[in-house]
Amino acid sequence: MTFLKAAISLGLLAFFLSNIDLVHLREALSNAKFSYIAICLLVYLVGQGLSSIRWALLARTVGFDNPLSDFTIYYFIGMFFSLFTPSTVGGDVGRVVYLAREGANRKDYAGATAFATISVLADRAIGMAVLVWIGAIALMLFPEYDLPATIVYVTYAIAAGLLLGVLSLPFLSHIMPGKNHRIMKNLHIALQRYPRHWHAVVNAMLISLVVHFIQAWMHVLIGRALGFYIPWSYALIIYPLVGTFSALPVSLNGIGLREGGYLFLLTRIGVSSAHAIAFGLLWFAVIVIDSLIGGLIFILRRKPAPQTIVAEMED
Repeated sequence: MTFLKAAISLGLLAFFLSNIDLVHLREALSNAKFSYIAICLLVYLVGQGLSSIRWALLARTVGFDNPLSDFTIYYFIGMFFSLFTPSTVGGDVGRVVYLAREGANRKDYAGATAFATISVLADRAIGMAVLVWIGAIALMLFPEYDLPATIVYVTYAIAAGLLLGVLSLPFLSHIMPGKNHRIMKNLHIALQRYPRHWHAVVNAMLISLVVHFIQAWMHVLIGRALGFYIPWSYALIIYPLVGTFSALPVSLNGIGLREGGYLFLLTRIGVSSAHAIAFGLLWFAVIVIDSLIGGLIFILRRKPAPQTIVAEMED
């Protein structure tokens, strides 16, 4: 699967690059204004810091009481792990391992792992749900961009499905089978706790809203860096659409899908193909550079030791 994903990513990139003027692409990247990129690097870190607070709210709901600094450290290490795995799942696994191993005063490592996994899944689900809802609402509010009906209706359908899923969570614990199994029992407990602590879920959604608005603003800034203007209204459309599309598990970390999404959507507002591909490359570069900070933290901490993690997971 990893080989197939790599082949798809490389194939898509090769296809897009073969159909644009590489001289114009090089000029677009070389003429990019670094001041805007520097702002993006800073505000992306702020957004990821807020994301770690969102995760902390959800993890504390299921019993983790460690300090906020721990969640921030684990979150940035997870960002670093995501760079070297076929998808963002690798970063999520890293967060689970660190939180279960270090983040809770529990003797039951398996139980801590189950609750840590639930907290990470809840964090992912809420972040994605709010992202899709932003895109769906923006499509309704700004119909003047005249995107293909298929894209619009699929976005509406995903948003409606996520909303239905969130509203049905309180009822799932009553109909869920296999509650005597340890994993299902932990899931049952989590499904009961989150509705009871609805204020934590609402706060997590509000934080997600702020994070996504920050990243939509980054799209405006990267456009300015490359010498063109992306309206705020369109940034609230392209960011959720590309973010959702590139999350499909068919490529390496969305490489190829991301650039194709920007190529399709930015050219519809008059941006050249070379500048659209440059936009996708700069966006990914910002993510990679900031994620390397997690690698520095990982090296400085040097714990838990990899062999210790493997031994405990085997037990």
